[in-house]
Amino acid sequence: MNTVIQILGPTGVGKSQVALAVAREFNAEIISADSVQVYSGFDIGTDKISPQFRREIPHHLIDIITDCSQFNASKFLDLAFAAAQEIIGRGRVPLVCGGTALYHRVMIRGIFPESKKQTQRQQLQSEAASIGWDALRRQLEMIDPLYAKKIGPNDKMRLVRALEIYRNSGLPPSEAFRLTRSPFAAHCFIRIGLQVDRDLLYQNISRRVDRMLANGLIDEVKRLLESHPPSCPPFRSLGYKEILSYLRGETDLATARELIQCHSRQFAKRQLSWFRQEKDIEWFAAEDKSAIMEFIKKCLSKKP
Repeated sequence: MNTVIQILGPTGVGKSQVALAVAREFNAEIISADSVQVYSGFDIGTDKISPQFRREIPHHLIDIITDCSQFNASKFLDLAFAAAQEIIGRGRVPLVCGGTALYHRVMIRGIFPESKKQTQRQQLQSEAASIGWDALRRQLEMIDPLYAKKIGPNDKMRLVRALEIYRNSGLPPSEAFRLTRSPFAAHCFIRIGLQVDRDLLYQNISRRVDRMLANGLIDEVKRLLESHPPSCPPFRSLGYKEILSYLRGETDLATARELIQCHSRQFAKRQLSWFRQEKDIEWFAAEDKSAIMEFIKKCLSKKP
Protein backbone atom coordinates (compact mmCIF):
# COMPACT_ATOMS: atom_id res chain seq x y z
CA MET A 1 0.00 0.00 0.00
CA ASN A 2 1.40 3.41 -1.01
CA THR A 3 1.72 6.12 1.62
CA VAL A 4 0.82 9.81 1.42
CA ILE A 5 1.96 12.27 4.11
CA GLN A 6 -0.13 15.35 4.89
CA ILE A 7 1.17 18.39 6.79
CA LEU A 8 -1.80 20.37 8.14
CA GLY A 9 -2.38 23.37 10.36
CA PRO A 10 -3.50 26.99 10.44
CA THR A 11 -1.96 29.80 8.45
CA GLY A 12 1.21 31.11 10.08
CA VAL A 13 2.05 27.88 11.93
CA GLY A 14 5.08 27.04 9.78
CA LYS A 15 3.81 24.21 7.55
CA SER A 16 6.16 24.91 4.65
CA GLN A 17 9.34 24.68 6.72
CA VAL A 18 8.25 21.44 8.36
CA ALA A 19 7.27 20.03 4.96
CA LEU A 20 10.70 20.83 3.54
CA ALA A 21 12.39 19.10 6.48
CA VAL A 22 10.16 16.03 6.13
CA ALA A 23 10.72 15.94 2.36
CA ARG A 24 14.49 15.93 2.84
CA GLU A 25 14.32 13.18 5.45
CA PHE A 26 11.95 10.84 3.62
CA ASN A 27 12.78 11.43 -0.07
CA ALA A 28 9.46 13.16 -0.71
CA GLU A 29 8.06 15.59 -3.25
CA ILE A 30 5.54 18.21 -2.17
CA ILE A 31 2.01 18.63 -3.54
CA SER A 32 0.56 22.03 -2.69
CA ALA A 33 -2.93 21.99 -1.17
CA ASP A 34 -3.50 25.71 -1.53
CA SER A 35 -6.40 27.06 -3.58
CA VAL A 36 -4.60 30.31 -4.48
CA GLN A 37 -1.01 29.18 -5.04
CA VAL A 38 -2.26 27.43 -8.18
CA TYR A 39 -2.45 30.88 -9.83
CA SER A 40 0.70 32.06 -11.56
CA GLY A 41 1.93 35.51 -10.50
CA PHE A 42 0.07 35.56 -7.19
CA ASP A 43 3.25 35.04 -5.22
CA ILE A 44 3.77 37.44 -2.34
CA GLY A 45 0.19 37.43 -1.08
CA THR A 46 0.17 33.61 -0.97
CA ASP A 47 3.64 33.42 0.63
CA LYS A 48 4.77 30.92 -2.00
CA ILE A 49 7.83 28.87 -1.30
CA SER A 50 10.93 30.44 -2.85
CA PRO A 51 12.27 29.25 -6.24
CA GLN A 52 15.42 28.13 -4.43
CA PHE A 53 13.53 25.64 -2.27
CA ARG A 54 11.36 24.57 -5.21
CA ARG A 55 14.53 23.69 -7.11
CA GLU A 56 15.78 21.67 -4.14
CA ILE A 57 12.49 19.83 -3.49
CA PRO A 58 10.07 19.34 -6.40
CA HIS A 59 6.72 21.05 -5.78
CA HIS A 60 3.49 20.31 -7.62
CA LEU A 61 0.22 22.25 -8.25
CA ILE A 62 1.87 25.66 -7.93
CA ASP A 63 1.59 28.20 -10.79
CA ILE A 64 -0.53 25.89 -12.93
CA ILE A 65 -3.23 28.45 -13.85
CA THR A 66 -2.28 31.47 -15.95
CA ASP A 67 -5.76 32.89 -16.51
CA CYS A 68 -8.81 33.45 -14.32
CA SER A 69 -10.19 29.92 -14.46
CA GLN A 70 -12.02 28.78 -11.36
CA PHE A 71 -10.16 26.11 -9.38
CA ASN A 72 -12.03 23.75 -7.07
CA ALA A 73 -11.70 20.61 -4.97
CA SER A 74 -12.66 18.37 -7.87
CA LYS A 75 -9.83 19.66 -10.03
CA PHE A 76 -7.43 19.48 -7.10
CA LEU A 77 -8.30 15.84 -6.44
CA ASP A 78 -7.69 14.82 -10.05
CA LEU A 79 -4.41 16.71 -10.34
CA ALA A 80 -3.15 15.69 -6.90
CA PHE A 81 -3.76 12.02 -7.69
CA ALA A 82 -1.95 12.30 -11.02
CA ALA A 83 1.00 14.03 -9.30
CA ALA A 84 1.07 11.45 -6.50
CA GLN A 85 1.18 8.57 -8.98
CA GLU A 86 4.11 10.18 -10.81
CA ILE A 87 5.93 10.74 -7.51
CA ILE A 88 5.35 7.15 -6.40
CA GLY A 89 6.50 5.96 -9.81
CA ARG A 90 9.83 7.68 -9.17
CA GLY A 91 10.19 5.77 -5.92
CA ARG A 92 9.47 8.83 -3.79
CA VAL A 93 6.80 9.78 -1.25
CA PRO A 94 3.95 12.26 -1.97
CA LEU A 95 3.82 14.92 0.76
CA VAL A 96 0.80 17.23 0.75
CA CYS A 97 1.13 20.63 2.40
CA GLY A 98 -1.20 23.60 2.38
CA GLY A 99 -3.94 25.41 4.24
CA THR A 100 -7.02 24.58 2.15
CA ALA A 101 -8.57 22.12 4.57
CA LEU A 102 -11.15 20.77 2.13
CA TYR A 103 -8.41 19.63 -0.25
CA HIS A 104 -6.83 17.46 2.44
CA ARG A 105 -10.19 15.96 3.32
CA VAL A 106 -11.30 15.05 -0.21
CA MET A 107 -8.09 13.07 -0.75
CA ILE A 108 -9.32 10.68 1.92
CA ARG A 109 -13.12 10.88 1.64
CA GLY A 110 -13.59 11.76 -2.00
CA ILE A 111 -16.14 14.34 -3.03
CA PHE A 112 -19.85 14.23 -2.65
CA PRO A 113 -19.83 17.92 -1.94
CA GLU A 114 -23.45 18.84 -1.55
CA SER A 115 -25.64 19.09 1.49
CA LYS A 116 -29.06 17.45 1.44
CA LYS A 117 -30.91 20.53 2.56
CA GLN A 118 -34.65 20.37 2.08
CA THR A 119 -34.80 24.02 1.00
CA GLN A 120 -33.37 23.29 -2.47
CA ARG A 121 -35.71 20.35 -2.99
CA GLN A 122 -38.71 22.45 -1.98
CA GLN A 123 -37.60 25.19 -4.35
CA LEU A 124 -37.40 22.70 -7.24
CA GLN A 125 -40.88 21.37 -6.43
CA SER A 126 -42.20 24.94 -6.51
CA GLU A 127 -40.49 25.57 -9.85
CA ALA A 128 -42.02 22.42 -11.29
CA ALA A 129 -45.48 23.62 -10.27
CA SER A 130 -44.76 27.02 -11.81
CA ILE A 131 -42.89 26.31 -15.06
CA GLY A 132 -43.53 22.58 -15.53
CA TRP A 133 -41.50 19.37 -15.31
CA ASP A 134 -40.41 19.60 -18.94
CA ALA A 135 -38.67 22.89 -18.19
CA LEU A 136 -36.77 21.29 -15.32
CA ARG A 137 -35.75 18.42 -17.57
CA ARG A 138 -34.41 20.88 -20.14
CA GLN A 139 -32.31 22.46 -17.39
CA LEU A 140 -30.76 19.10 -16.58
CA GLU A 141 -30.18 18.34 -20.26
CA MET A 142 -28.13 21.53 -20.52
CA ILE A 143 -26.19 20.78 -17.32
CA ASP A 144 -25.58 17.06 -17.79
CA PRO A 145 -27.04 15.64 -21.03
CA LEU A 146 -25.65 12.13 -20.49
CA TYR A 147 -27.16 11.77 -17.03
CA ALA A 148 -30.47 13.28 -18.23
CA LYS A 149 -30.81 10.38 -20.68
CA LYS A 150 -30.70 7.92 -17.76
CA ILE A 151 -33.79 9.43 -16.14
CA GLY A 152 -37.17 8.19 -17.38
CA PRO A 153 -39.74 10.71 -18.60
CA ASN A 154 -41.91 10.27 -15.50
CA ASP A 155 -39.14 9.85 -12.91
CA LYS A 156 -39.67 13.15 -11.13
CA MET A 157 -37.83 12.05 -8.00
CA ARG A 158 -34.52 11.39 -9.81
CA LEU A 159 -34.92 14.57 -11.84
CA VAL A 160 -35.28 16.67 -8.68
CA ARG A 161 -32.39 14.83 -7.05
CA ALA A 162 -30.09 15.48 -10.02
CA LEU A 163 -30.84 19.21 -10.07
CA GLU A 164 -30.55 19.33 -6.28
CA ILE A 165 -27.03 17.88 -6.49
CA TYR A 166 -26.04 20.45 -9.10
CA ARG A 167 -27.41 23.42 -7.20
CA ASN A 168 -25.86 22.36 -3.91
CA SER A 169 -22.45 21.39 -5.27
CA GLY A 170 -21.97 23.22 -8.57
CA LEU A 171 -21.09 19.87 -10.18
CA PRO A 172 -23.04 17.96 -12.83
CA PRO A 173 -24.50 14.83 -11.20
CA SER A 174 -22.29 12.51 -13.30
CA GLU A 175 -19.15 14.18 -11.94
CA ALA A 176 -20.48 14.30 -8.37
CA PHE A 177 -21.20 10.57 -8.39
CA ARG A 178 -17.80 9.80 -9.91
CA LEU A 179 -16.10 11.66 -7.09
CA THR A 180 -17.94 9.92 -4.27
CA ARG A 181 -14.96 7.56 -3.93
CA SER A 182 -11.49 9.07 -3.69
CA PRO A 183 -8.88 7.78 -6.15
CA PHE A 184 -6.62 7.62 -3.08
CA ALA A 185 -8.87 5.01 -1.42
CA ALA A 186 -6.14 2.36 -1.59
CA HIS A 187 -3.48 4.66 -0.12
CA CYS A 188 -2.37 4.97 3.50
CA PHE A 189 -2.33 8.50 4.96
CA ILE A 190 -0.01 9.83 7.63
CA ARG A 191 -1.62 13.07 8.86
CA ILE A 192 0.59 15.48 10.80
CA GLY A 193 -1.08 18.48 12.45
CA LEU A 194 1.04 21.44 13.56
CA GLN A 195 0.14 23.68 16.48
CA VAL A 196 1.65 26.56 18.41
CA ASP A 197 0.48 28.72 21.26
CA ARG A 198 -2.28 31.01 20.04
CA ASP A 199 -0.44 34.21 21.02
CA LEU A 200 2.61 33.03 19.08
CA LEU A 201 0.43 32.09 16.12
CA TYR A 202 -1.04 35.58 16.02
CA GLN A 203 2.44 37.10 16.28
CA ASN A 204 3.55 34.94 13.37
CA ILE A 205 0.56 36.12 11.34
CA SER A 206 1.31 39.77 12.05
CA ARG A 207 4.96 39.33 11.08
CA ARG A 208 3.95 37.49 7.93
CA VAL A 209 1.65 40.33 6.86
CA ASP A 210 4.38 42.90 7.50
CA ARG A 211 6.85 40.77 5.52
CA MET A 212 4.47 40.52 2.55
CA LEU A 213 3.97 44.29 2.51
CA ALA A 214 7.72 44.90 2.80
CA ASN A 215 8.35 42.44 -0.04
CA GLY A 216 6.12 44.40 -2.40
CA LEU A 217 2.56 43.09 -2.10
CA ILE A 218 1.09 46.40 -3.24
CA ASP A 219 3.25 46.51 -6.37
CA GLU A 220 2.41 42.87 -7.07
CA VAL A 221 -1.32 43.65 -7.01
CA LYS A 222 -0.82 46.67 -9.27
CA ARG A 223 1.13 44.53 -11.74
CA LEU A 224 -1.45 41.74 -11.68
CA LEU A 225 -4.26 44.20 -12.37
CA GLU A 226 -2.58 45.05 -15.67
CA SER A 227 -3.30 41.53 -16.95
CA HIS A 228 -6.13 40.27 -14.70
CA PRO A 229 -9.59 41.76 -14.04
CA PRO A 230 -10.48 42.49 -10.39
CA SER A 231 -13.04 39.68 -10.65
CA CYS A 232 -10.28 37.08 -11.04
CA PRO A 233 -10.80 34.44 -8.28
CA PRO A 234 -7.48 34.93 -6.42
CA PHE A 235 -8.27 38.61 -5.88
CA ARG A 236 -10.99 37.44 -3.49
CA SER A 237 -8.44 35.78 -1.23
CA LEU A 238 -6.72 37.02 1.93
CA GLY A 239 -4.27 39.84 1.36
CA TYR A 240 -5.33 40.58 -2.18
CA LYS A 241 -8.90 41.69 -1.45
CA GLU A 242 -7.71 44.12 1.25
CA ILE A 243 -5.01 45.62 -0.98
CA LEU A 244 -7.54 45.97 -3.80
CA SER A 245 -9.73 47.93 -1.40
CA TYR A 246 -6.75 50.15 -0.56
CA LEU A 247 -5.91 50.77 -4.24
CA ARG A 248 -9.53 51.73 -4.92
CA GLY A 249 -9.26 54.36 -2.21
CA GLU A 250 -11.82 52.63 -0.01
CA THR A 251 -9.38 52.43 2.92
CA ASP A 252 -5.92 53.62 3.90
CA LEU A 253 -2.86 51.38 4.04
CA ALA A 254 -2.77 51.12 7.83
CA THR A 255 -6.36 49.93 7.86
CA ALA A 256 -5.69 47.48 5.03
CA ARG A 257 -2.78 46.04 7.01
CA GLU A 258 -4.94 45.64 10.12
CA LEU A 259 -7.70 44.01 8.08
CA ILE A 260 -5.31 41.45 6.57
CA GLN A 261 -4.06 40.58 10.04
CA CYS A 262 -7.58 40.39 11.49
CA HIS A 263 -8.96 38.32 8.61
CA SER A 264 -5.93 36.02 8.79
CA ARG A 265 -6.53 35.39 12.49
CA GLN A 266 -10.17 34.63 11.79
CA PHE A 267 -9.15 32.27 8.99
CA ALA A 268 -6.71 30.48 11.31
CA LYS A 269 -9.53 29.93 13.82
CA ARG A 270 -11.75 28.43 11.12
CA GLN A 271 -8.93 26.18 9.93
CA LEU A 272 -8.32 24.90 13.46
CA SER A 273 -12.03 24.24 13.98
CA TRP A 274 -12.13 22.25 10.75
CA PHE A 275 -8.99 20.24 11.49
CA ARG A 276 -10.13 19.46 15.04
CA GLN A 277 -13.07 17.55 13.52
CA GLU A 278 -10.62 15.20 11.80
CA LYS A 279 -9.94 12.45 14.33
CA ASP A 280 -7.07 10.81 12.44
CA ILE A 281 -4.64 13.75 12.68
CA GLU A 282 -1.65 13.36 14.98
CA TRP A 283 -0.84 16.74 16.53
CA PHE A 284 2.67 18.04 17.26
CA ALA A 285 4.26 21.29 18.37
CA ALA A 286 5.39 22.91 15.13
CA GLU A 287 8.96 23.29 16.39
CA ASP A 288 9.27 19.64 17.48
CA LYS A 289 10.62 18.28 14.21
CA SER A 290 12.39 15.35 15.88
CA ALA A 291 9.09 14.00 17.27
CA ILE A 292 7.45 14.46 13.89
CA MET A 293 10.25 12.57 12.12
CA GLU A 294 10.13 9.75 14.67
CA PHE A 295 6.35 9.38 14.29
CA ILE A 296 6.59 9.23 10.49
CA LYS A 297 9.38 6.66 10.69
CA LYS A 298 7.25 4.52 13.01
CA CYS A 299 4.26 4.75 10.66
CA LEU A 300 6.35 3.86 7.60
CA SER A 301 7.85 0.88 9.38
CA LYS A 302 4.36 -0.53 9.92
CA LYS A 303 3.40 -0.15 6.28
CA PRO A 304 2.32 -3.51 4.81
